[in-house]
Amino acid sequence: MWLSYEEGDWVETAVQLAVRKPDVTSSPPSEVTQGLPASLAVYERCPGGVNGQLLKLLEQIEPYSAEISTLVAQGYEVSIRVTGFVGNGSSFSLTPDVIARVAALNVPLTAHPSTSNR
Repeated sequence: MWLSYEEGDWVETAVQLAVRKPDVTSSPPSEVTQGLPASLAVYERCPGGVNGQLLKLLEQIEPYSAEISTLVAQGYEVSIRVTGFVGNGSSFSLTPDVIARVAALNVPLTAHPSTSNR
């Protein structure tokens, strides 16, 4: 008898553009973010899960790729953060086009799972 157990996708996921300066403990000063829209995040569920959320986020941030590159050159840490709740074996998958678009921005994609018991 074969028994197979597999967790589902991450749940309650969100993706966002994160900008921080390593030597600044609070949020970035307004002069840094004034060239960017106030909220570059996707919290709502999308078809395709995290991949769909990233597509929506990329639509928001790609027009600001020059501003993002400037922030990186000024020493800011810029990343695309994926957050959500996970269980053993949870996963999400990304399509090649999403991976290529994230790579073109030249910022890391980081995963921040919450493993707390709910």
